[in-house]
Amino acid sequence: MCVPIERRKGLTLLELVVVMTLLVLLAFIAMPSFVGATRSAQLRTAAQQLLAVFRYARAKAIALGRPVLVELNRSEGRVRVLLPVEIVQNQLTPTTPTVGGQPSASDVELSDEEWWQLSGERLETLNPDAFAPDPSPMGKERTLPEGVAIASVTDLTTGDELNLVAFYPDGSASGVRIVLQGPTGEMALEIEPLTGQVQTAELSTAARR
Repeated sequence: MCVPIERRKGLTLLELVVVMTLLVLLAFIAMPSFVGATRSAQLRTAAQQLLAVFRYARAKAIALGRPVLVELNRSEGRVRVLLPVEIVQNQLTPTTPTVGGQPSASDVELSDEEWWQLSGERLETLNPDAFAPDPSPMGKERTLPEGVAIASVTDLTTGDELNLVAFYPDGSASGVRIVLQGPTGEMALEIEPLTGQVQTAELSTAARR
């Protein structure tokens, strides 16, 4: 009795070429969507980076009881936090209480008048030369993702271009609008002056100001 020989299952050369052609076509169709999603993610990542820096600067100003600046370098897409020089250098008065052998800025006792003066300092009265880069990991200089640029930094009241944002000990801040520009669109971050809170929003062409 003859047993029929089973034919070996597999793809012929023609079938393989057809499958490969279909895969290439699918890749070309999906690639623009993938690239667009990646570029859009870069813009959102940049916004999240700035949001984290602003929140840190606000918290730092409240903790230190001193104004804290955020410097935005538009030409290089860099952002960094600036603290008062004496805080960076730990040059507090000898009577300042210490924590673990190190002076604690938040333990400095100030009079009501001194607190009022600190809270009353506004960006236009601050001397940038009296500030130095924050040496802590959270305050270190950051570079925005490739392809994302700081299109504008403007005062919410006057519309003037700025390169510094100030956060104050009472939780308030400079009223500023930052526009980030990426390959797929724009995103705005607005800092509310009374509370120092930051709002983000994606912009369409019609929404640009």
